[in-house]
Amino acid sequence: MRFRIGGTVVELGRSQLVNAVLLAVLVGLAMFFLSGQLLVLRHGRTSPDDNKNDLELATPVVLFLPDNPDDVADIEEDYDVAAGRRRTVQNRRRDRDRTPRTAVEKGRPEAVKGDDDDDDDDGAAKRSPGKTVEMAMRSANKKKRPAFAEALKRVVGKDNRPPDSHYNINVTLSDSMSLDRPLPDTRPAACLKMTFDIDLLPKVSVIIPFFNEAPTMILRTVHSVLNRSPDQLIEEIILVDDLSFDAPLKTPLDRYVRLLPKVRIIRRSKRSGLIVSRMDGARVAKAPVIIFLDAHSEVGEGWLEPMLDELRLNPKQVVQPFVDGIDSKTLEFSAPGTYYKGAFSWDLRYTWLRLAPHEEERAKELGQPFVSPTLVGCAIAVMKDYFFAMGSFDEGLYVWGGENLELAFRIWMCGGKTMTITCSRVGHVFKQSPNKFDGTIGTKEQTVQKNLIRVADVWLDRYRKYFYATTLPYDFKRLQLTEGERASLVERSRMRETMKCHNFDWYLYNVIPEMMDVPPMDSRYFGEIMSLHTRACWEVTEDYFVGMTYFCFEHKVIPKNNFALTADGLLRYRDKCVQIVPPKPYMLLAECPRRPEDIERFGVWELVPQGVVWGSLKVKLKNANDVFVYWCIVQVTNAMPEHRGDQMPQLGNCDGNDLFQIWAFTYAVDFTLEAQFAQA
Repeated sequence: MRFRIGGTVVELGRSQLVNAVLLAVLVGLAMFFLSGQLLVLRHGRTSPDDNKNDLELATPVVLFLPDNPDDVADIEEDYDVAAGRRRTVQNRRRDRDRTPRTAVEKGRPEAVKGDDDDDDDDGAAKRSPGKTVEMAMRSANKKKRPAFAEALKRVVGKDNRPPDSHYNINVTLSDSMSLDRPLPDTRPAACLKMTFDIDLLPKVSVIIPFFNEAPTMILRTVHSVLNRSPDQLIEEIILVDDLSFDAPLKTPLDRYVRLLPKVRIIRRSKRSGLIVSRMDGARVAKAPVIIFLDAHSEVGEGWLEPMLDELRLNPKQVVQPFVDGIDSKTLEFSAPGTYYKGAFSWDLRYTWLRLAPHEEERAKELGQPFVSPTLVGCAIAVMKDYFFAMGSFDEGLYVWGGENLELAFRIWMCGGKTMTITCSRVGHVFKQSPNKFDGTIGTKEQTVQKNLIRVADVWLDRYRKYFYATTLPYDFKRLQLTEGERASLVERSRMRETMKCHNFDWYLYNVIPEMMDVPPMDSRYFGEIMSLHTRACWEVTEDYFVGMTYFCFEHKVIPKNNFALTADGLLRYRDKCVQIVPPKPYMLLAECPRRPEDIERFGVWELVPQGVVWGSLKVKLKNANDVFVYWCIVQVTNAMPEHRGDQMPQLGNCDGNDLFQIWAFTYAVDFTLEAQFAQA
């Protein structure tokens, strides 16, 4: 055959023609193969513009690492190819079968299999998220990533990090555990049957601030979000470093994060604390929903969809997951058998309040969300526009403390609500010292107290007197705000006026009426009375005896058995008083006496202080001979016929060495100090 190329005539035989065609095909295949490899090496960047920010990689949300960090280099994977094949399978399945799937199945990255996969719901509900990610990884190009292994070794290297005591957590154990460890599914059974159309749900930016946090705790938090969240719902994960100085959190963490999908780090140049760090992340967040998550958390299966669906239905609210516990020593994951909502104490500590029986039944049996008067603070989800329209976090609150209560008060009083989403589960490590105050101005106690003064003065109205009365008995809490702090406080008060918010009376009556049990104005001590030796506290039985329970405020469950020791020497319980009836040793409730001479024959109480709120509890009684007789209260196993065998507080001879005679009230109360220390 003859061909003209330019001005030259070329003549080829049949065999020569076939060889030429084959050569052209081989060259084309080689070019196609090389271009594909170059695309893979670019980690998902599809245009030159994507190179502008190394922290924003267009890689899919799939991640799997083995239990042993040294084995990372043996994982044969490629993020882009695995994700592309997974999306192809998902699209094919969606076109083939439009039947609803469970929330668990929809939220899981699917394994790359053939079209003959068993796709029934029962099988999907049993698959492990880690396994499906692993299968996607192993289905990708056969290629090792030693850089990933090296980055991980540098982050968790024991030579670089401080001892476990630096973190208030068992970091040695954390470093030995898989970053992708399985977690128990603690959701009620009803939650597993719920379905969500993730195409209708908004995307989310997850904001995780940290300061000198244990590296593997941070990474396990990030891994859990990546592994247990639907790919298309995660816009980004923003780590905000509040000027950490631990070496593993510098370059080693940067190198590791560069290998993760959708994760970037913001590094602050000034130490400002959790609240400001959260705000830094919120301002740059790209998604319509922002989630603030502590860096020592692990999200559960199906955690994200229920919260986003609740925000989709009502954007004017703040929601939080149901928080399970992670033990700081064993890192064991556990869920409470009893359901609680958030509350507060009069000195503005976060407390728990048990749900009413009908609320708990709806949550457990139906998986329904429930109202929470306050927020626990470790995981919060909110629409970004609503968050900023409602005043965001108060950046006048320094480092940590009070921000969860302030946000909840403001949301409720200014027209919104705060909810706990039963079907969303997040585990959280409740540390002994929840936040570090290294590199900040003032002590931890001073910082937190100033924050709480700010919350009380802006939001508590006439009830702020109870805050001052229960905090000012402590010398270190007698603080004054600076001129600049007072000026910014005035700004928040004006914001409240502009938003036409309800008063705190409205909040108590409509949201948390349980807190209407306030300290009497003549009280000296108030709250539960707890044994410092046994940690049991007083309770009133159905037949009006004073007994004991181990279900106490110490465990941050708001008390129902509040007693008040008043200035006239009476020990009051609501509208009744505690009476002693010698020679019987036990105590009963009775109508309160009114005249001083009647009080002397009823029982005059005194706390002999050994600390601000604790000491020996002494009672005196004038007998028939007009002589005072004294007793001290001691915890005993009751030998009387009534309530035989129960633990009870009873009359006993005073003994300064008897640990069973040492009692503590929840609050010391002094209403006289407010005028001196309260802010104008």
